[in-house]
Amino acid sequence: MRAALQNFSARTGLPLAADAADGYTIPPGLPQPDFCLLLQNFGRCEMFAAHSPAQNNHEPQLRFDGAQIGHLVIPICDGSKALGRLVSAPFAVSQPDFATVYELARTLPVHPDNLMKAAAGVPVVSQAEIMEAANLVQTLVQHVVAQNYKHQDELTVLRAFDSIMTNLSYEVLSDMILNLGNRLLRGQASLLYLVGEQGEREEAYAGPDVEGTGDLRRLLMEMSDFVLQSKRPLSVPDASQSPWSQFLLGRSDVKGSVTITPLLQQDRMRGALGVYAGDASRDPESDLHLLSMLAAQAVNSLVMLERLVASEEQALTDGLTGLYNYRFFQEHLQRELSRASRSKAPLSLIVLDIDNFKVINDAYGHAVGDRVIRHIADLIQRHTRKANVLVRYGGDEFCVIVPEGDLDTARAVADRIITGIRNTPYGDEPHGVPPQTLTVSAGVTTYRPEEDNAFSFFKRADENLLVAKRTGKDRVTAE
Repeated sequence: MRAALQNFSARTGLPLAADAADGYTIPPGLPQPDFCLLLQNFGRCEMFAAHSPAQNNHEPQLRFDGAQIGHLVIPICDGSKALGRLVSAPFAVSQPDFATVYELARTLPVHPDNLMKAAAGVPVVSQAEIMEAANLVQTLVQHVVAQNYKHQDELTVLRAFDSIMTNLSYEVLSDMILNLGNRLLRGQASLLYLVGEQGEREEAYAGPDVEGTGDLRRLLMEMSDFVLQSKRPLSVPDASQSPWSQFLLGRSDVKGSVTITPLLQQDRMRGALGVYAGDASRDPESDLHLLSMLAAQAVNSLVMLERLVASEEQALTDGLTGLYNYRFFQEHLQRELSRASRSKAPLSLIVLDIDNFKVINDAYGHAVGDRVIRHIADLIQRHTRKANVLVRYGGDEFCVIVPEGDLDTARAVADRIITGIRNTPYGDEPHGVPPQTLTVSAGVTTYRPEEDNAFSFFKRADENLLVAKRTGKDRVTAE
């Protein structure tokens, strides 16, 4: 940019300086000759004509303050967005004559001789020469700005992904990808389309349909399907020239552009990411580059998230049964208690213990004991609903959290478990274990918000379990 400004100064003899997009005085760094100082005092040294603001015009402009003396204004834009402008020192397109200066002096009012003397100090540059130099400068500067903004967009993507690594979830990740896609490509709608290993598909969409555009979600879905099949990116720079876009949106007066890129993890297709923008694309290659970079970061984060989820599940599940473990129980029970307190919904807890488990261990050994525990865990899962949370609390003890279940509901769940276990003997003939009728005892309680915390809630259920044990086993005690 410095070279472009120096070239302009060498050709015209005038310096250029940067200013805000909505400025209206000479920017800092430019000489202010007496002519400008005089006009500034009377509020006449303006960069824009009142009826035509510079931010609405992307071409270099001449703004005359009077007596054919004015400034060159070069708008610097990113698409339709005004970022700033370059402003030249004042110059005259022809030698000011006294009659013109005199009329200007009368309207201010200012002493005509003083104004003529000030006008004579302004350099004269031909309009053709200065506009030729201005167009060259604008081309060079716009290129630099575009490259700089592209670089800033790339940094934005990288920083955004760095920022979520400490709180990564599918919801956070998909929201961020969609928002970044819209931001980078000035999109109005974006779609993240994920494909699982078994072919299952999941989608996330951002940006409700813009009025008058048709069904953007369908457009992005069907074009994403095409990308999934072809494994190649897709660009529709000008949807108004695309019969396909017109067909999918169900209208002929289509505007905008579509950019879709596959999410590839080496040879595995993970999905597609698509963005619809309301305007035709000025630079389709740059759009594809930015979206492809975002897609690559998205795939890396998806892989990291999957590993994180797997490691979390491993840390929170029991290796023998696959049920949640004691650590998970402590954390999840506290969350359920908080939720029940806020929502006033019921919450119940079942604590189960295998009857006479020590006898089995002593008679057949710990390997058989482990298989019995797995057998019991499978039966508990079989006789509970999906909403219930199953935990191996430790040894031969299990817990079932029953969200939104009152005492009668939890008692019914416990009865169902106990009956199912009683009616399903465990046998292992190859290891010398004849069919064994197994039973469990259960203690049940429901949450009392006015008096309970996590400790007292569990303690009451455990005490009910001990009552069931003392009063004959193979039964439920609930209160």
